[in-house]
Amino acid sequence: MRSDTASITIEAHPASVLAILAEPAALPRWAIGFAKSVARTEHGWEVELASGGRVPIRYVVDHELGVVDFHMEPASGVEAVAHARVLANGAGSEVVFTQFQGDQPEGVFDAQAQAVRHELIVLKALAETECPL
Repeated sequence: MRSDTASITIEAHPASVLAILAEPAALPRWAIGFAKSVARTEHGWEVELASGGRVPIRYVVDHELGVVDFHMEPASGVEAVAHARVLANGAGSEVVFTQFQGDQPEGVFDAQAQAVRHELIVLKALAETECPL
C-alpha cells in the first residue's frame, strides 16, 4: 500500500507540540485542509470535513512515546489511520506524520499529502507562538 510521510522541525518542547496534536478540539486549528470543526458525540468525536461530510475520529495517544494515532471511519466498516510522532530534537521537536493511500484515487491521495505539508506548517506556527496564558 502506498504511503506518505512528512516531517517538520518545530522550535517548541515536544510535550507542548504533543498537547496540540493530542487534543481533538485543536484539530481544526492546525489540520485546516481536513477539519472544519470537531464535536464530541455520544459515541466519541466527529469531524466536520473541510470538503463536506462528517467522519468519526478516535485518538490513540501515548504521551510517554510522543504518539498520536488518528483512527477515522470514512465509510461504514472502513478504518483509515494516520500516525503522528513527536520526537525530541535538541530543545525542540521533530514531528513525523504518516498516512496510507488505501482505496483513495491517486490524485486525491497526492492532494491530501500536499495538504498535510501545509498543515504541519500551521502546526509549527501554533506551537512556536502559542501563548502560555
